[in-house]
Amino acid sequence: MATANESLFDRAVSHQIGLLRFSGHVRNRVVAHLNRVEDDLIRQMRTYSGDSDITLARLDRMLRDVRDILDESRPETMAIMADEMTGLAEHEVDYQDRAIRDAVPIRLELTKPTAEQLRAGVMARPFQGKLLREWVSDLDDGARRRIRDAVRIGWTEGETIDQMVRRIRGTRAAQYKDGVMEITRRGAQAMVRTAVNHTATYARDALYAANDDVVKGIRWVSTLDARTTAICASRDGKVYPVDSGPRPPAHIACRSTTTAILASWREMGIDIDEAPPGTRASLDGQVPAETTYAEWLKRQPVSVQDEVLGKTKATLFRKGGMEIGDFVDTRGNVYNLDQLRARDAAAFARAGL
Repeated sequence: MATANESLFDRAVSHQIGLLRFSGHVRNRVVAHLNRVEDDLIRQMRTYSGDSDITLARLDRMLRDVRDILDESRPETMAIMADEMTGLAEHEVDYQDRAIRDAVPIRLELTKPTAEQLRAGVMARPFQGKLLREWVSDLDDGARRRIRDAVRIGWTEGETIDQMVRRIRGTRAAQYKDGVMEITRRGAQAMVRTAVNHTATYARDALYAANDDVVKGIRWVSTLDARTTAICASRDGKVYPVDSGPRPPAHIACRSTTTAILASWREMGIDIDEAPPGTRASLDGQVPAETTYAEWLKRQPVSVQDEVLGKTKATLFRKGGMEIGDFVDTRGNVYNLDQLRARDAAAFARAGL
């Protein structure tokens, strides 16, 4: 029979797949909004297409129109993100509450943070150094700057309005991936993925902190594939205190997640001899002995190891005796090759480097 912590681990892995799908839903909402803004911009720019020679004054007026359209679009972008992230936080707390109660062979009543607390946290807690509203502002400011520069370059080179539009929207032949607005759409995807991971992690932490008599630790769970970064790979499987330690997202578009490590019967203040005989082994407080990223990577072919780590670091991993955790410092910063050689020249010698 699986222990409670093993059950939570399995649910965390499958739940993370659902969160990635949810990221796609939110991205689609944001991108649909950006596409409508792009249409408005193009329509406004084409009102100037009757000018055979756009003067500098007309150019400035067109850029002001562009700025006004983007300024008007920002509140809706923020509203979409605030609505989706607040709803996600509430859903995540409910999901994790059910997961813990389903995993534990006794009746538990967990304390849940309120909707107001979750909303305040979503709006007021920074991720990757910025608040949610600052992420939205940066997205819009970047779009404004790139569109402004594209228009100015086009004007300097004597382009027509239609040619400037192509700079912004891109070309049909390239499926509109070659316009400057595509950069904004890609930025939106990164913002959404990072925000979803941050929000889900924050909601879990809020629930775990409110129930630290039941939850004794937080385990980092990394996605095991060739796109996993060295930072996340080094943290996979590590258990941190409920009230401290690193949490996802470790970087932009991070896909790592966390899961609770529940206390044992005795740690909850229950004499194990008083527990029903069939449930005694299910709540043992042990961390699941699951595959770590390093173990997974060791079983992969050389080509995958080289893709994940780079050829030199992969050789150090295979032949030099270095482990995944040796490639990053305690703060998660990745060492370059010169730093690695200074730290462990013997590993380079063993690897023949």
